[in-house]
Amino acid sequence: MKRLIAALLVLCLVGCSAPASASVPSVPSPGVAAVTCRIADGAEDGSLLLAGQGEDTGLYRLSAADLPITLDGEEASAADLRDGMLVTVYFSGEMLESYPASFHQPTRLEAVSEGADDRAGLALQALDDLWSEDTALNENIEELSVYIDETLIPNPAERAAAAWRFAELHQLPPPMTYSWEELCDEGYVNKEELSWEKGCYLELKAAEDAGTGKTLRFNAQKWRGGLVAIMYDGCTAKQKTDGGWKYERGVFAIA
Repeated sequence: MKRLIAALLVLCLVGCSAPASASVPSVPSPGVAAVTCRIADGAEDGSLLLAGQGEDTGLYRLSAADLPITLDGEEASAADLRDGMLVTVYFSGEMLESYPASFHQPTRLEAVSEGADDRAGLALQALDDLWSEDTALNENIEELSVYIDETLIPNPAERAAAAWRFAELHQLPPPMTYSWEELCDEGYVNKEELSWEKGCYLELKAAEDAGTGKTLRFNAQKWRGGLVAIMYDGCTAKQKTDGGWKYERGVFAIA
């Protein structure tokens, strides 16, 4: 009887074991946490601005310079990273109190090339171009809202990352992400007088034929008050093979 039970136990263990060739994804070790993000900016110099994925809408800072890094399961370095890549950061599980947040004791970073999509970089291109138009509108800004249509960037953390990075690069106040209508509803913009004292509004809004997949169409505008806004009407963006985007400005207009 004992021999029969032992034989059955062996058969059960064999049946439950994974084949030797099975691919087992990385899992955090005990006491180690993992967060999956997309690189919104900073891959060029290793100072990463990361946007949380899924239900995680957090923004994070991470220096990749001294971290062990893998890309598609192979040993790599910070120089192999690209904006738009998905990465998993392993760390102690604690966050440093800052915004964007910082990881406490990061231990390694795993990146994958599949699914790279640098829509935050596309937004930054368009916002920077708007900023360079009629620079007199850029002076003495104390409040800022950067609205990016979710059709262009579905992930809310990536939208927030693009707005944050734009403000940071131009030494502007931390941005809100309200639409023009929301600014009116919240009392920032006087809708009757069309005024926002010391405030500036930038908008990237999907066109009616917004497109899908690797082609996107949108309009861009900058508004500082009154009836006047500068805009690019009918921009077209196309995704490159590495996940980056290149766009052609629409018709420049003043309305």
